[in-house]
Amino acid sequence: MRTAGLLLALLTLAPTVPAGDASDGGEAVLDTAVPRHVRALYLDTLGRTPTADELELASLGRTSVLLRSLCGSEEFWEQWYEEELYYFLLVDNFRPEDPPDGERLPQRLRRGDLQLLDAVRTIASSSAFNRANPGNDTFVSVVFEQLLGVTVQSQPAILEAGKRMYDGNRASLWGMEGRSQADVVRIACSQEDFALRIVERQYRRFVGRDPPRRDAAGWADRLRDDPAGFPDLVREWLGSEAYARRLLSLRPKSDRQFIRGLYVDLTGGPPDQETMQRHRTALAAVADSGPLRSVIARVLLGAAGPGYPPRRDPVDARPLVRDVFLRFLGRDPVPEELEAFATLYEQCDCEPELLVRAVTTHQEYQYY
Repeated sequence: MRTAGLLLALLTLAPTVPAGDASDGGEAVLDTAVPRHVRALYLDTLGRTPTADELELASLGRTSVLLRSLCGSEEFWEQWYEEELYYFLLVDNFRPEDPPDGERLPQRLRRGDLQLLDAVRTIASSSAFNRANPGNDTFVSVVFEQLLGVTVQSQPAILEAGKRMYDGNRASLWGMEGRSQADVVRIACSQEDFALRIVERQYRRFVGRDPPRRDAAGWADRLRDDPAGFPDLVREWLGSEAYARRLLSLRPKSDRQFIRGLYVDLTGGPPDQETMQRHRTALAAVADSGPLRSVIARVLLGAAGPGYPPRRDPVDARPLVRDVFLRFLGRDPVPEELEAFATLYEQCDCEPELLVRAVTTHQEYQYY
């Protein structure tokens, strides 16, 4: 009862998520000396938080140097690939199998053997995509809607032409002829809107807002002219004032970001693919994943073993509270939080783990 009472008190005192959107505020500057900014960059590029060593190293350098090391790395492409599979709902039984030679898309993208636009086309042409979207109506609708943003219900002639082509009959789409399922994907990926929709979608993924229309068109032209330049675009986006303004307010973590970040924060490394998939499937099955996220945090904290957090002796309360806030929220506690946490910690003679549990199961930890 004593432990439960303290935890309830700590959760009550823990910070709440700031309301509103500060994107229209004054000048904003990205500063890698601020742990929360570094955590955000890692979460947006790699889908996880930085390790303690990575955070310390990032704080010593410039934002541009950090972005060069993150964008275009193999882990960057792994994160991109997983988010693309999720976008196309190619998960669980519909997940593409790794090729026998081990040459997966992220490795090919990292080496430059495959470019972004062709990678998306490869995913949409895969047998896994076909299994997930069986039948001519479903397949054609998903291809046109997800690759081009076309609402097929409002353009029945295009849908019918695509269905005929899918069934092996010669048909014409946007002035291009084909007679196969592969042709439907090929023709869709040859349209100008293909690159534009990718840019819009990727910008929302990284920056958390819709891109300005004129900028999106220019970025799409750059991507068509230089498909290998996608990491450069991402560096530009994440180094922009728009991204710095985004950091003035909190953004919800995706399920993948939450799980991978939680594992790094508590164990020092991300979970393996099987564990990640199991957690993500469970979280996707509930309408409100918040309570289940808190359960996962409690279970993992209890099983994390030696390392963080330290045992009580000889840990001082105030330095510990500061470290917990910086490590898990990327910020210092305000004076009221510091005093309240430290006082309760000292009076109740609890273990450091309880402070970590209070923060990692609180709503703010589900944002970044």
